[in-house]
Amino acid sequence: MTFGEKLLKLRKQNGLSQEELASQLTVSRQAISRWEMGSSMPDVENVTQLSKLFGVSYEYLLNDEYENENQEKEYEIDLAKRPRRTA
Repeated sequence: MTFGEKLLKLRKQNGLSQEELASQLTVSRQAISRWEMGSSMPDVENVTQLSKLFGVSYEYLLNDEYENENQEKEYEIDLAKRPRRTA
């Protein structure tokens, strides 16, 4: 799931219009639309605000491999189980 798809899903789950979300982030509605469509990405400050607003991690928002917040935690556990390479 892409950043834009996650943003759209989170925004709708929270009952926000693009205009309302834009107002909370102090960006334009068009910026939200571009982020959701994948034609541009927010800067670090806006990713931080989105993370706090929706209660999700930066990693979840930015990693296309994560379909949901729980998958992020599962991925971290899987990496911890990997054998370490020795030199």
